[in-house]
Amino acid sequence: MISVARMATRSLASRLTPKKLGRPTACDAAATRTRLLSEARRSFACAGFDATTNRAIADAVGITTGAIYHYFPSKLDMYVAVYVEVQDLVYSAFERASIDHRHFVDKFSAILDSLIELNAADPSLACFVVGVAAESQRHPELMVAIKPFRGRNTKFLHRLCAEAIAQGQIHDDISVYALQDLINVLLSGLARFSTVTNDNGRGRAAITALKHFVAGTAVRTPASL
Repeated sequence: MISVARMATRSLASRLTPKKLGRPTACDAAATRTRLLSEARRSFACAGFDATTNRAIADAVGITTGAIYHYFPSKLDMYVAVYVEVQDLVYSAFERASIDHRHFVDKFSAILDSLIELNAADPSLACFVVGVAAESQRHPELMVAIKPFRGRNTKFLHRLCAEAIAQGQIHDDISVYALQDLINVLLSGLARFSTVTNDNGRGRAAITALKHFVAGTAVRTPASL
């Protein structure tokens, strides 16, 4: 039998022996990638593409600068990954919010409520979305890189509007594409408004007013005055 002393010696030796360095486990890699995307999104949103550096992101996550290349070959790849993640976060939230409602007004109202929650939880989402157009103008390669992933929002909005029109919920003078453009303008405008004001209270008030307009309850008729 191994003596207690030898067992203790082996236990101490195992603690003192340095662990082999290598690629992170799948679990650790997934968690690190999530943190990298989160920090990159904040940096791209606040500082912009040019001012975002691997060193700053690596320091925030707690890894070496070189380790970033295990996850993203370039800053352009990181930007695209952030874009895809933001699209998924936003439109998955919109889909969950609207799926249980049948009427367009109720669906859109639920989407607006979801927008409030997203802005309150993470303002960098709206800041990143608003910045995409300007960054793409400064860096045409960004537009080329994200183009294959731009269908998520278009498909969601088209389906939302097409279903409402098919069910006779929208005035005959309004086409699917006109309604889709209008909703896109409203959502984009609200996102820009939230980044400019950085005031959740004003954002909530504006969305409440918009919901009244959509429901037809914002303006009092002369008979009700």
